[in-house]
Amino acid sequence: MEKRPFIIDCDTGTDDAIAILAALGSDAIRVRALTSVNGNVNENFTSRNNRDLVGYLGADVEVARGAKIPFYPRAGYYDATHGSEGLGDVTLPAAENVPFTKETAPELIRRIAEEEEGRLELLVVGPMTNIAIALSMYPELKEKIRHIWFMGGAALGGNMTPTAEFNIWVDPVAAKLVIASGIPMTMVGLDVTLKAALIREDEQEIRSFGNKGAVLAADILDYMIRRYADGGEDALMHDALAAAAAVCPQCLVCHDYFVDVECQGEYTAGHTMVDRRGRTGKKPNVSVAMELDLPVFKQWLKDCLRQCG
Repeated sequence: MEKRPFIIDCDTGTDDAIAILAALGSDAIRVRALTSVNGNVNENFTSRNNRDLVGYLGADVEVARGAKIPFYPRAGYYDATHGSEGLGDVTLPAAENVPFTKETAPELIRRIAEEEEGRLELLVVGPMTNIAIALSMYPELKEKIRHIWFMGGAALGGNMTPTAEFNIWVDPVAAKLVIASGIPMTMVGLDVTLKAALIREDEQEIRSFGNKGAVLAADILDYMIRRYADGGEDALMHDALAAAAAVCPQCLVCHDYFVDVECQGEYTAGHTMVDRRGRTGKKPNVSVAMELDLPVFKQWLKDCLRQCG
């Protein structure tokens, strides 16, 4: 089976790193590049984390730096969830031999999209700033990207405000532009990712595989599980589930809805409006994940990690 070409655009924190490891171990995904964006932590850290992951695994993957700030004027959204530098308490060797591309993330996305001649897919697991910039600079791109799989939003609820999920909340203007682009896309939001938790037994099984990628994933999971025991967020595989949506569709049930993003309002900026009842009269533009088969997802993730590095 020929692997499908992907760019992973990410604000590399703990679950982003596990999503990257899963994608690199997948039989179906060929990771062409990692592009970094400000989000979970500062872009300086997300870029470095991407570079060090590629160097640690010896992967043939380009690494580009991306947006340092969102379009939307946000401040004070970094917290301790992913540790001070994004990978919890895991420290990777500095990959001095892995250079960043001379191109910025939007420029790299354009070049690879042209090289892949309509086959390129994007896995977007952070704020959508880079993608919005790319589409604004190169509007012809929307005809060259096959599909966008993104972790973000929610049909119901939020984790930053009562109605907004983090990735969309950080840069709702970018998300609105991307979602309105007309590119086929699938939204994997809190409706399913809040159910995608791993536990200590999963971490131990993954560690037992013994390969570089699996042990690294287990080290990150160990941090996440300890974080949860201390009252923090559970070991939720938000971003790996978005990767699974692309190549393991049987783990999710999706429905086609019209989706838009609210960019104003003291309480609602960053809210993804998912028109589940057809009240707007507008045609569906996003496939929205609404139900999760957790055992199927876990098995897919473990199979990928077993083959990573």
